[in-house]
Amino acid sequence: MNGRDMQSKIMRTFLGLFAEVERDLISARTKEGLAAARKKGVKLGRPKGPGKSKLDQHKDEIINLLILGVPKVKIATKFGSSPVNFWNWLRKNNIKIKQDDVEVKLLRKRIDKYNRRKEE
Repeated sequence: MNGRDMQSKIMRTFLGLFAEVERDLISARTKEGLAAARKKGVKLGRPKGPGKSKLDQHKDEIINLLILGVPKVKIATKFGSSPVNFWNWLRKNNIKIKQDDVEVKLLRKRIDKYNRRKEE
């Protein structure tokens, strides 16, 4: 079979037909399964809303690290997150800590003072 004779054309046609029928059967089974799940009351699809992040449980520690001046990329790595995901999480949670802020400097002094007392 060189691909141009009648036998090859017939084989390609049949293989294409079988593939198309199989796709249709898969689609029908999927639709039946989704309909059955809906009847049982199962919610389908992605949940609405921003969802929960694995960073949420570490919020206080992250804020403390930001106040201490630890780079955001290192914080993201520490908690197993990508930098982009970490920056999005900061924006979503409205966390804005700039190292030049007077409040940040005061908090950093308090933390240092607390850590010195703790060591004594």
